Amino acid sequence: MGRQDVERVREAIDIVDLIGGYVQLRKAGKNFKALCPFHQEKTPSFYVFPETQSFYCFGCGASGDAISFLMRIEQLDFREALQRLAERAGITLSPLRPEERAEDEQRRRLAELNRLAAAWFAHVLWGTSFGVAARSYLERRGIDRPTAERFGLGYAPDAPTALVRYLTQHGAGPEELVTAGLVVRRDDGSIVDRFRDRLIFPIRDRHGTILGFGGRTLGEAQPKYLNSPQTPLFDKGSVLYAIDLAEESIRQQRTAIVVEGYLDAITAHQFGYTNTVASLGTALTERQGRQLRRLADRILLALDADVAGRQATLRGLELLRHALAEGERAIVDPRQLIRFERTLDVELAVVVLPEGLDPDDLIRQDRSRWDDTLAHAVPLVDYYLDMLLGDQAPANPRAATALLQRIAPLLLELGDPVQVDLYTRSVAARLRLPEETVRRLLASIRRRPAREPSPKTTAAEILQPLSTEQQFVGLLLRYPEAAALLVGEIDLETITDARYRELVSLLLAGQPLDDTALAEDLRDDIAQLRQRFATQPDLPVPLARQAIREAFRRLRRERHDERLRSLLSEVRDAEERGDRAELRRALELIEALKKRFPEFYPERSPYFRDTRDPVS
Repeated sequence: MGRQDVERVREAIDIVDLIGGYVQLRKAGKNFKALCPFHQEKTPSFYVFPETQSFYCFGCGASGDAISFLMRIEQLDFREALQRLAERAGITLSPLRPEERAEDEQRRRLAELNRLAAAWFAHVLWGTSFGVAARSYLERRGIDRPTAERFGLGYAPDAPTALVRYLTQHGAGPEELVTAGLVVRRDDGSIVDRFRDRLIFPIRDRHGTILGFGGRTLGEAQPKYLNSPQTPLFDKGSVLYAIDLAEESIRQQRTAIVVEGYLDAITAHQFGYTNTVASLGTALTERQGRQLRRLADRILLALDADVAGRQATLRGLELLRHALAEGERAIVDPRQLIRFERTLDVELAVVVLPEGLDPDDLIRQDRSRWDDTLAHAVPLVDYYLDMLLGDQAPANPRAATALLQRIAPLLLELGDPVQVDLYTRSVAARLRLPEETVRRLLASIRRRPAREPSPKTTAAEILQPLSTEQQFVGLLLRYPEAAALLVGEIDLETITDARYRELVSLLLAGQPLDDTALAEDLRDDIAQLRQRFATQPDLPVPLARQAIREAFRRLRRERHDERLRSLLSEVRDAEERGDRAELRRALELIEALKKRFPEFYPERSPYFRDTRDPVS
């Protein structure tokens, strides 16, 4: 499955036909529009552009090509979406290369070993005398057997090589057991079971494939909880515990409850809160947040109530603000001017638990209080204000200014001018600052350009044959250390090629490309781009970061111009038809886009003729 396969599928699939099977499209000039399938809206702002075979939502910023759309709407990875579209078009994808086939075979083998291990753990728990202590523990914790079996719970006996012997009998070799994370190699070269005398929690992906395990000790061993190590299957920061059982409920309720521990999630499901997942004992990561954003409009974080837990929640919210924010959204301010601002695409709120209680305790001890706590979850901004400002006013003006600088971007992400106004007053009162001071700062942040000026020499001058998107990706590949510093600035929705979008996501996350299936799919492209950029002189990180910013600014400008041209065509068509409503709608969107002109096109010089190619 290589680059030619991707291009063949793209050429064979008509994006209008594809998207028309999911939403009701209406003709709008040369384009089509509909209510966005990715967020709630009453007025259509989702557009499909046949000429570029792409889509874009002016409401939430979702964009991409046919593959991107199918990945998002059906919750598929790139390879699954490509295969689905290939079958739709009657295209047989080329066989995997030997190294790709070997990697897929390894993943299948590791998944099979995990399946065998999980079955053995469950057998030990329910069918042997070794599982008595674990069964007693579950009984004390109030976990009934149907629930335990639904989650596939098991028990690892306190024997150094019990699992090794079982899996060896099923043909497993020592090296693949180490790779699967099921055993540990000692200094003398021997291997022993990783999990011993522990209640076992299989960790599954949304399809039910077992990726790894968590184990809770029943004795005095430390740590209390032990997870599988990083493996070709298991990445702790990318997995949500119980997502396979919670996904459908989250979709239906459009709300996800996030807890920390395995037992918190299991208890929640047993008592009917089936839209609950766990973050494996850590603050929610960006990748976990993106999974939930595709399913939910509201995410409730029910994390520990102690000081460390509150600080972890605050750090997690900082990451989620960037992970869950749409790049740009048209906002009408109180002066009836349309501008673009970064806005959260999902409602974030914190479930503030009583001191000393976790969700498991509260659900069992006082379910009505748990319901009330969920119903009165503290909105993101309020939690921020409480955590950052507390009950005491800042000690001096400098401290107040520092806090205001940190809070201001969050206020602007709200988008709703009424909420911004109310919180502006609240912040001013708590900081003991004049309201006008807070408003002036918000206004100054709105006026700041989103990108820094470009360097005098750019990669485009050397790499003309490459597309703008390829130039941007090439720079990220050339300077991964600089790319890692731009996580909060790169909006993945600007990248229309689904393959490149996934690649950029991995680069920004600092993940090694050689260890991912996506890297295999893109191996030829990656190699070519690296070769093209290898001749460039090395740039120090600050200059490399500036070059990447400029490349991304050019890409955003290109997308901006494409959308503006399409809307201008729609205006001409609406004028010819005499459709005043459509004309007014298109003109409003054009005005919103034109507000970005100063960012992409500097003001005209009074001294030199402007030779730029204007959008027309």
